[in-house]
Amino acid sequence: MITLYQYLHCPFCVRADMIANYTGVPHKKVLLLNDDDATCHQLIGKKMVPILQLDDGSAMGESLDIVDKILSLAPPDKQLQASHQADEVTTLLSEYSSDMNALLFPRNVRIEQPEFKTASARAYFQAKKEKVIAMTFAEAMECSEQAIDRVNDMLSKLPPLPATTRLGMDDVLIFPFLRNLTMVKGLTWPEPVKHYVNEVAALTNIHLYWQQAV
Repeated sequence: MITLYQYLHCPFCVRADMIANYTGVPHKKVLLLNDDDATCHQLIGKKMVPILQLDDGSAMGESLDIVDKILSLAPPDKQLQASHQADEVTTLLSEYSSDMNALLFPRNVRIEQPEFKTASARAYFQAKKEKVIAMTFAEAMECSEQAIDRVNDMLSKLPPLPATTRLGMDDVLIFPFLRNLTMVKGLTWPEPVKHYVNEVAALTNIHLYWQQAV
């Protein structure tokens, strides 16, 4: 049986996880601690998740390569529809990435998640991500209102999202980033966007953070 090594909060891990769940390919999930560098290096020679380990013991990184590999093991009726609009949406998301990171990084360690269940894992993540956002997590939380206003602006600008009766590559590229925003209390979700997130989560058995939002 193949094994998927991942974090719960990581959007790139969500890509692989949603495909593994949607296709029904038999697999085992391993949720790593965020400071577990050793397992990653042992499997693929560097710190990266997700990681897919195959039956022969070989392993691979890079989320979209893992998606392709899982799809190669999946039945014909579980193949993905081709991407049509992901570029438009991901370009918009990237314009607001600094605001999204400032909201998400400090909340990741405030919410109970398996990859942050130890103090050392939380400290490891915080030290790395504070450098990315160029402020402390405490400062980022204090500035949440401004970042929320900007991300609300982004949500209001999203184009109509794909129908969710059958999963497509658009969903693989779009959904994980919107899903993580469900951990932010105070965002104003346009009803079609909220419906899309809920429907794709149900289709792929992915955890949402509505009840844990901070």
